[in-house]
Amino acid sequence: MLVSTFHLGSIYIGVDILLVREINRSMEYTPIPGSPDYIRGMLNIRGRIITLFDLKRRFSWSKEELARQDGKEKKPGSEPKKQYNVIMKTHHEVVRISRKLADTQCTWEDPVGLVVDRLGDVRNVSDDHILPPPANLRGISAPFIRGVVRIEKDLLVILNIAKIFGADEHPVAGAVANG
Repeated sequence: MLVSTFHLGSIYIGVDILLVREINRSMEYTPIPGSPDYIRGMLNIRGRIITLFDLKRRFSWSKEELARQDGKEKKPGSEPKKQYNVIMKTHHEVVRISRKLADTQCTWEDPVGLVVDRLGDVRNVSDDHILPPPANLRGISAPFIRGVVRIEKDLLVILNIAKIFGADEHPVAGAVANG
């Protein structure tokens, strides 16, 4: 499997590249009043409305965890860090590539994206090298992790994207039933 990789604080994360539509620099977004705190807002890309998920808030990072993962305290008055948006494909787009992948890992129909700190690269990861997440992995709850892979000195955390987008909380009507 090809994995598109990113950095969230000091954590090296990845998602199946077949689920990624595009990656762009963080753009102006519109906050959504009353939405969960992990919803950063809505983004308009070429007339398409994207709901942005803030992974740090989705993982319920505290201020202390944010400082630890970023490696330093943010200084008052400093420029905000550049971030990137990873725009995901919808179920309808992925089903054209792989019905199994769409039904198990891409259950959302509405356009969504993830906010990440830095871009990584593309890695070829063999499924038999994906290990269960360690019990002591800090910063990400186990349900959000599909598995981990040791790459040189780093630990690549492969995300369970369906859980991040709330597959169990808000099942997508017709996502699996559509023929």
